[in-house]
Parts: sequence; structure tokens; C-alpha cells
Amino acid sequence: MRRMIVIGFCLISVFCLFSGTVLAAEKETNAIVEQLNVELEKAKVFVPQELKSIDKPMKNMVDKGATKDELKKVLTDLANAGAKGGTLKSSVESMNDLVNSGEKPKEAGNIVSQAAHQAKAAGLKGKDLAAKVHEAIKQRKAEKDKLKKEEKVENREKKEKKEKDQEKSKGSSESKGKGKK
Repeated sequence: MRRMIVIGFCLISVFCLFSGTVLAAEKETNAIVEQLNVELEKAKVFVPQELKSIDKPMKNMVDKGATKDELKKVLTDLANAGAKGGTLKSSVESMNDLVNSGEKPKEAGNIVSQAAHQAKAAGLKGKDLAAKVHEAIKQRKAEKDKLKKEEKVENREKKEKKEKDQEKSKGSSESKGKGKK
């Protein structure tokens, strides 16, 4: 009975420590996004409703390693290109999708910023701007998928070559052993 109590106490302690760690990380993420929102509101880059609409993807990207400064740069670039409302939300969600697929947040941000600059230079606004960002994200994902496939083929070929080499060396050592007897 005493053992059960000790084991139960240990399990509860581990659970509490784990819960505390998760809550602390969530609080840090919330604080970073909130601070970014305040800065963007003060600079009159976006209104609170626009920032609220992108809150979830922003928090996700912070959790995946994005810094406040990286996100601020991307959002400022989107604002300078004319992204507002649904265009902003769609563009940030596309960036978040790329980050979720394994791209580093900084690289994803650079892709979005570059697409926003190109869209602005081409005179694109609204849905066309969001489409330009989405297309850049889609292209990057396709490039990454192609690289992964090529890597898989290369690794499979290396493995097959190694197995062949092992079979050859095994076969030649067996034939040498038979010749000596």
C-alpha cells in the first residue's frame, strides 16, 4: 500500500512539473505575440481586429521558433505592400502552413516578404496580393517535396550499392576460404 502511495505521489509530481512547463511556454508565447501586437498597433501598422485574426498562426510560429523581430518584419512588409483584413490573414496563414511543413520561420518569412515586395511592384492588391504570397509558399513547398524525394532515392541507391558491395565481399571471402581447404 505504501508503495502505491509513493508511486502515485511521484506520478502526480511529474504531471505537475510537465503541466507547469507547458503553461510557462504558453505564457511566453502569448507575451511575445501580445508585445508584437502592441508595437504594431502603436505604429498604426494594423488595427486590433486584424491582429486578432492572425493571433493563432502567429502563436504557432512563435512556438516553432519565430522571433518577434522576424514576425514584425514580415508583417510590416505585408502592410507596406497593402495587405489588410482577409489579405493579411490569408498571407499569414500561408506562411504558417509553410512553417508547419518544416520550413524555418525565418526562411518562410523571407519568402512571404519577397512575394509581398514583388506583388507591390506589380501593382497587386487585395486577393491578388494574397494569391502571390500563396503561390510563393506553394512553390517553396513543391521545391522541398522534390528535394525530399530526390534525397530518398539517393539514400535508397546508396543502401542498395552498400548491400551489393557487402554481398560481393562476402562472396569473394567465401570463395577464398574454399580455395584454401
